[in-house]
Amino acid sequence: MAFFRRKNKGLFKGSEFKTILQEATSNENWNISNSKLQVLADHTYNWEDYTVIMKHLWGKVQSKPKEWRRIFKALNCMDYLCKNGAPRVVQEIKDDLYKIRTLQDFNFSENGVDRG
Repeated sequence: MAFFRRKNKGLFKGSEFKTILQEATSNENWNISNSKLQVLADHTYNWEDYTVIMKHLWGKVQSKPKEWRRIFKALNCMDYLCKNGAPRVVQEIKDDLYKIRTLQDFNFSENGVDRG
């Protein structure tokens, strides 16, 4: 019975970072706390979690312009992970920097207000 409890606890812990990842790149008008971003940074030291995190963030960086908040939050999250996550985050971002450079000319207006 104790084995079953430990196994379920591990499953919850794994889904916790995915929930935080979704929240970190949501289209809501507020940002995520640094303590939650630190949970993501800690998970970058696990190879499976790292691939999930980076795949998700790269997907959000390439979102449609009308989802500019997701793009901004994904870049903000990448910035935090570069400073506080595993060193391989920096290397991957260097390797795929062209994906970020495409945003240099990003422009989006919403109801006449410049958003990006």
